[in-house]
Amino acid sequence: MKTVIIIGENNLTATCADLLNPKEMKLVGFGDTREETWNVFEEDGSVKETISALPVMPVEMVASLEPDCVLVASLDKERNEVFKYLLYRSNYFGDVIFLHDLAGQFSLKTAALRRLTRRLEDVGVEGCAAEVGCGSGDTSWQLNALMPRRRLYLFDTFAGFDPRDIQKEEELGCSKAQAGDMAYKDQNRLLSRMPAPDMVVMKKGWFPETAEIAESETFALVYLDACLYNPTLRALEFFFPRMSQGGVIVLTRYEDDAFNGVFQAVTDFEEKYGRLLITPLGDPLGTITIVHP
Repeated sequence: MKTVIIIGENNLTATCADLLNPKEMKLVGFGDTREETWNVFEEDGSVKETISALPVMPVEMVASLEPDCVLVASLDKERNEVFKYLLYRSNYFGDVIFLHDLAGQFSLKTAALRRLTRRLEDVGVEGCAAEVGCGSGDTSWQLNALMPRRRLYLFDTFAGFDPRDIQKEEELGCSKAQAGDMAYKDQNRLLSRMPAPDMVVMKKGWFPETAEIAESETFALVYLDACLYNPTLRALEFFFPRMSQGGVIVLTRYEDDAFNGVFQAVTDFEEKYGRLLITPLGDPLGTITIVHP
């Protein structure tokens, strides 16, 4: 069994800890760039002789525990270089595993989508598919390919985050997102990626104003990647009552510190409509599935 320390600067460290195989990898601590997370120091700044929990320390202290390997919990290439430098400066020369590299080769979310679509077909769950926040279509084309006989609705502003949604983010203190972030404007190129384009209905504009086109539909699978509180809550309110029995909503960023509005939207939805059947996927974006009973 190898000992491992996970280093990072956000909730991805906890996600990676859950992903470790306990038969092969023993977690012995965390390295973090955020001073407020450290638990290895006394009030006078000296290092504690004993601590009751897993140590959380500056990245520069990682080498002192002599782990067999270090897992870098970051999906950002530039930040990976920073962490690599910090490890080098701490005189750690052991094995280093980068989450970015693993995520580029394996995707829990994609695996879940493939299995979900097969399950929906096998048990005969009826309805269309939809995606809110489709961007360049990296998930859209997969949904279209996996369910070529189902109508697929794609909703996006194609101008980035809407100022009205950003205003709500600021009111709630949910994220540091800015109006216009994550803009993808080439709708024609997105549509060209679809393997069954005749089954795709693309709607540009602010959700839920654009949702009226699908008011009479029922849905078997809905993929929500809106990132922000307002569109996430409005999408849940629109789609959940229109889901077929056994239908599934896949919701990204539920456990993403950078976009706390998604978690808050689900919490507020549950307070109003009751508890949801939620299953976390454990992927880096904190994706969950919500099954309609």
